[in-house]
Amino acid sequence: MNSILFSSYNGTQYLPGFSGHALAFLLEETLKGIIFLSIAAALSLALRRSSAASRHLVWTLALSAALVLPVFALTLPSWDFPISPPSPFATTSRRTITNGDSQADSANVQFVISPAVRHPTRPVWPEWALLLWAMGVMCFTARMVVGEIRVRRLMRRSRRFQSSQELSILENAQRHLRISHAVELRTSAEVGIPFTRGIFRPAIFLPEDAREWARERLAFVLAHELAHIQRHDYLTQIPAQMACAIFWFNPVIWFALVRMRKERERACDDMVLSFGHPAADYAEFLLVLGRGLRRRSPVWSTSIAMAQSSQLEVRMKALLDPKVNHKPLAARWALFAAALTLVLLVPAAAVRGMAKNDTGSISGTVHDPSGAVIPGAAVTLISSKAQIRIASHTGEDGTFSFPAIPAGRYRLEFAKPGFARTLTGEFELGPSSELTQNFTLNLGWVSEELVVQGHRPADVPVIPHQPPRRIRVGGLVQAAKLINIVRPAYPESAEKRGTEGTVILRAVIGTEGRILSLESYNGADPVLINAAMDAVRQWRYQPTLLNGEPVEVATTITVVFRLDQ
Repeated sequence: MNSILFSSYNGTQYLPGFSGHALAFLLEETLKGIIFLSIAAALSLALRRSSAASRHLVWTLALSAALVLPVFALTLPSWDFPISPPSPFATTSRRTITNGDSQADSANVQFVISPAVRHPTRPVWPEWALLLWAMGVMCFTARMVVGEIRVRRLMRRSRRFQSSQELSILENAQRHLRISHAVELRTSAEVGIPFTRGIFRPAIFLPEDAREWARERLAFVLAHELAHIQRHDYLTQIPAQMACAIFWFNPVIWFALVRMRKERERACDDMVLSFGHPAADYAEFLLVLGRGLRRRSPVWSTSIAMAQSSQLEVRMKALLDPKVNHKPLAARWALFAAALTLVLLVPAAAVRGMAKNDTGSISGTVHDPSGAVIPGAAVTLISSKAQIRIASHTGEDGTFSFPAIPAGRYRLEFAKPGFARTLTGEFELGPSSELTQNFTLNLGWVSEELVVQGHRPADVPVIPHQPPRRIRVGGLVQAAKLINIVRPAYPESAEKRGTEGTVILRAVIGTEGRILSLESYNGADPVLINAAMDAVRQWRYQPTLLNGEPVEVATTITVVFRLDQ
């Protein structure tokens, strides 16, 4: 799971937009939290023979650090440590490039190189990932809120203990633990297991049958619950659960929460032994408590329950192990550990991951000659040196994007039915640079071919003819349509001479569908050229429509004059 987080972080470092930056920030702080929690796990293992209070402190500080790290990272000045030198494109530069390649028609291209500006086109999945994360945070936060509401409602419905015997046991335990503020003792039939809640006005909740408990059992329970109050466990529980709510997708933080809870209960067990109670008697009490354990409220609240069935066996073994240290943690060591954590926390939060970036991004918008965007155009990024071809398409807004492209020299090829295929000149993509390109694609050529058949005289030998030059026809946005064709007549003089040939004419189809600027493109026989041009001048087209408006478009007309074999 951790390797997935590391690879995900590397993949999100170069995502554009707010969602990409937010996701990268979340994963970066998650990885920092994992480092703190891993250190806590190592320290907890090293302190396995020390008191449970020391291990609980380690886990508490680690979980608190995981919670505070994002806050410090957003508020403290950042310390960036880039491995690679700054991008050579620190200064914005503009250049207009027209393609001179003979394989393609030229297109006006404007390049704007600026590492500080992000193109609005970005992947959608980071937004969905952030939405999923936010939904998880809301779910776990809602569980905490609902749990607190239920406990407050229970507080109103519960009753105070009035018996002088129970109150005297409570007062004696308070004096032993040096708790000076008042602690309420309440009972309710809804309580299945003793628990504690509250910071400034703490309260201990007992089951309804607690009035019938033996004095020794009540003393054990009150000593354990007062230990939670004296240790401020309710206060430390809140940031731990908040950290789990924010980083709910991280299994390491859930493991840390479970370990913290186990060490918390063992630390309170150690404080019960400080009252002078025999460890064997208290362990026997826990065994009896586990047999009669009832779960009344599965809600995830911040209240501190006395026991969980899954932990009782471990707690009993720890109580009876003579090698385990049961002494409470000295306050000075707790303060020292908290100060050390803060010293490590500040630089860790300020550090920003600046991995070496040998990639750049290319994005842009494709327009037609009228200035409207062209959706669905095929865009291919070509690197002849590295033999790279990456295909993409423009979106509904005419934009395209190639993120995280290795630095190097590239060309862009554009293709769209109805438009001329366009191949740009080579351009340089530097490390960490973002290249924004705006293109205008010219309309494609219309091509017509007509074969005029003539009769060969008997005395004229057959001359092998060369195949006519064919022009690839691409569909237009709304293609020109030939609606009136006049077929050329085979010139009689050419038939007598046995003259064959292919006449290639270039013309412009006007906005009214008439032939304009008709001229011969090849060196065919002049008689054949004149015959072809006389006929073509009479042709009529339904004009080409670009975005609903008629436009002029170039056309190639091939007329093949061929005699009988």
